[in-house]
Amino acid sequence: MEINEELSRELEEDIRRSNTVISRRGQALLAEMGISNPQFNTLLALYEFGPLTMGDLGKHLFTACSTATDLADRLERFGLVERKRDARDRRIVRMHLLAKGRKTVEVVMNERYRFLKEVLTEYTSEEHETMLESLKRLIERVERIDKANPVELENVKI
Repeated sequence: MEINEELSRELEEDIRRSNTVISRRGQALLAEMGISNPQFNTLLALYEFGPLTMGDLGKHLFTACSTATDLADRLERFGLVERKRDARDRRIVRMHLLAKGRKTVEVVMNERYRFLKEVLTEYTSEEHETMLESLKRLIERVERIDKANPVELENVKI
């Protein structure tokens, strides 16, 4: 298949539409839990990467350190995370995921997995393998090209 603008547009739209449905379903669950999407993304970053400083968290979330700190304040009040000073360097403070925060991530992710499992029941085993292999190759290439040519937001013209 020839790689052209039409194919690129179709692929982008399909990925975006799929992501929109999955995100919308997740946001509905988060709303029931009283947690915003940025708060969940904070919990998810801690779940995936472990304890993080506010600066590192900001990098993972693509936000300013002050925004990460505001998110930490709210999540700490909810009993989902806690801040701990580094034992070797007390100037360093890391945010840690608490059991309630871990459970929150797992509930949302398990619902996403359940939904995708329901969607995938209509595919054959061969289609599962092909889809997974294709997605893994796509992710690898997207990440490789992104790393080689990172977006510099200050250079983006609107």
